[in-house]
Amino acid sequence: MSKMFQSGTVSDSAHKPRLLIRNLGLTFFEAVITRGLNFFLILLLTRTLGPSDYGKYAFIFVAVSVLSALFDFGMENTAVRFSARDKTRMDSVFGLYLLLKLGILSVVVLTLVLAQQWFFSALNKSELMVFMPFLIVGLVGESLFFVNDTYCQANQWFQLRATLNIIRFSVSCFFIGMLFFYNALSLQWVLYVYWIPFLFSLLFLGQYIKFVSAFWKSDLPGALMTEMASYQKWMLIYSVANNLLSRLDFLMLGLWVSYTQLGIYNAAVQLCTIIAFLPLVLGKVLLPTLSDLDKHQVFHISEKIIPYTLILVLAALMLIPISPMAIPLLFGKQYQLSVGIFQILVLAYAASLMSMPFEQALYSLGKPDVLCASRYWQLAVIVLFNIALIPFWGVYGAAVSNLIGRLLYLLKVRLHYLRYQQTVYEKTEPQWVVGS
Repeated sequence: MSKMFQSGTVSDSAHKPRLLIRNLGLTFFEAVITRGLNFFLILLLTRTLGPSDYGKYAFIFVAVSVLSALFDFGMENTAVRFSARDKTRMDSVFGLYLLLKLGILSVVVLTLVLAQQWFFSALNKSELMVFMPFLIVGLVGESLFFVNDTYCQANQWFQLRATLNIIRFSVSCFFIGMLFFYNALSLQWVLYVYWIPFLFSLLFLGQYIKFVSAFWKSDLPGALMTEMASYQKWMLIYSVANNLLSRLDFLMLGLWVSYTQLGIYNAAVQLCTIIAFLPLVLGKVLLPTLSDLDKHQVFHISEKIIPYTLILVLAALMLIPISPMAIPLLFGKQYQLSVGIFQILVLAYAASLMSMPFEQALYSLGKPDVLCASRYWQLAVIVLFNIALIPFWGVYGAAVSNLIGRLLYLLKVRLHYLRYQQTVYEKTEPQWVVGS
């Protein structure tokens, strides 16, 4: 399997616009296919399990997603950024990334095993403790698979990345489809789907050995390690807030509402992936593309992307008027409450999409500190609004809090981008000497 990953030369700057368009197309195609397969799974699960059991499945799903992303600590962005700058040290950088990830995973898994009763009790979900093995297997599998995914991104091998992800989602789809066909689609059997990313990641064992070997054989310069540590410091602080925000609404809802309401809310969230995947697609391609450009080029490309992002936002808003007819038709009448939640969340995810060009520009310009401050400010706003609104408005309170937080984040990131752009342009403007 490791033969699939052969070092190549990324096109030079003359080919960057064409390469960017090609990579965007490949990543968009991958996202459409994988989201389509995931949507098929959601239809089967929501209709067959019902809101209550689907709510339990969604809780484990969210826990795996949040924990696997949270304990990456933003190392993905650090690995991509510094690999793009010096491709001769790419395997060594990923060896360091993998070793740190394995160390963190070991601590997290041990903690979950020893403190599982406290973990589920704190979330008011003690009855789900029997599913802890599935959570751990899913966490390890997702975390390891993420390393390969990131390596493809750093090399801009988006065709290979798309192929791997589509195959993985296809296997999951086949498994759930077979359970449905044999009338065995129950919560207990569905959770075995979490073994798929774990087994899939084992296929890349040779690649992991290659990374670690390259790291031990190399001697990464002290200056580079210091620069990476400085950048990672901000990425770690930023990633904690960013990953908590990804499903904070769902986790806080679990403290107040039933599994049925959790299932209804998560159905609306999953339908919103039609929009939510767009910032991820664009960000995956833009970060390695922008990271080896100078500041003026970064601003130039970002300004060109903004109008196209606005068009995508307007297209996404067209989903609002059709949702009252589409959601009951897709999920069933028992998910009627999802309509209003979906309409609010469409606005929230549209705001996130609009913030993407500014966010990726600041990433590539080495300004994670301002993004970090903005994310923690957003986190504080959403937590306060959730505490104030969920006890009274339930699932609608979580959706409204999400919307307010994302809108305010968009405003702050846009302001930081404009200020830094002005600073850069002022420093590089010609200085006229009096009398010359």
